[in-house]
Amino acid sequence: MNYDFAIIGGGIVGLSSALAITRRFPDARILVLEKESRWAFHQTGHNSGVIHSGIYYRPGSFKAKFARASYTSLTEFCREHGIAYEMCGKLVAARDEGELGRLQGSLGWGLANGLKVRELR
Repeated sequence: MNYDFAIIGGGIVGLSSALAITRRFPDARILVLEKESRWAFHQTGHNSGVIHSGIYYRPGSFKAKFARASYTSLTEFCREHGIAYEMCGKLVAARDEGELGRLQGSLGWGLANGLKVRELR
């Protein structure tokens, strides 16, 4: 059989790539090669399961833009496919007064990155 695309690796990157290709080229024949006995066997299967917001990334940076886009894509994917997820939020705290400046910086970056953040005192 002939394939239009071959993807090596059945982890999150490989399978996400296959999904993106099928959305762009619905008639494409895709082969995903995985050496293990199941998908997402290595790092993908052992991640924390956290949907990252991008609060720690400099506003306007590629990482900040990518985190926001990934957050949106992942939550939309979960809704489309009936996958449960919980948006429980995140608490970022300073351990002592010396970290308050960094905490204020994170608050500012979060606001600049379009996140729903607030300060608790």
